[in-house]
Amino acid sequence: MIAAEVRMAKATGLRFSESLIGYLAEGEDCQSAYETGRMAGNSARFWVTMRIPDLKSFIADPEHTAPTRGRVRLSGLGSSMTTEGARVHLFCRRNGQKRLLYYLPFLSEGKRYLLRGEKRLQNPKGLAAWRQMTTLYAELVRLEDEGGPVLARGVLHIGPRQVMLQTLSFRPEGTSNPIRFLADCFRFLHFSSREMRG
Repeated sequence: MIAAEVRMAKATGLRFSESLIGYLAEGEDCQSAYETGRMAGNSARFWVTMRIPDLKSFIADPEHTAPTRGRVRLSGLGSSMTTEGARVHLFCRRNGQKRLLYYLPFLSEGKRYLLRGEKRLQNPKGLAAWRQMTTLYAELVRLEDEGGPVLARGVLHIGPRQVMLQTLSFRPEGTSNPIRFLADCFRFLHFSSREMRG
């Protein structure tokens, strides 16, 4: 018991933030709905911070789950809605394909919604890797009616400035030792690079 507590106390990791912006609307697929939403000005944006308090366990977990908190802004629903129980799965597999999955539940006027999305990695190389890692295909649904229709679809992107801010947002979890933090950063970057390759 004591040994387990010591191991838990030594767990370290990191956190970082991300911001995506795009458009949502009704539509049969995300891309056409994005174009409809863009023409109508139905903007969508979210700011989230992903926490990985135990980097070793995170990498060992095939779902690579990061607890997430943040805010959502959607035209017609609200300008600053706080997420509740959000999470992101970084580089997990679905139907044999590599994905980054986002689940962002939030409350608006007493109703619970879920903004869910995925980044689709398909043999990412060069500019294709950049596009795939900065493009999120999203859907909006009511949480009380998970089997019901999708309310809106669309696409959100990360711009170059947001990528730079994301890179600068890395902070330590569970340690104040800068050497340990740098080691965790390198380990996370190595993990991400490996997952993108295969």
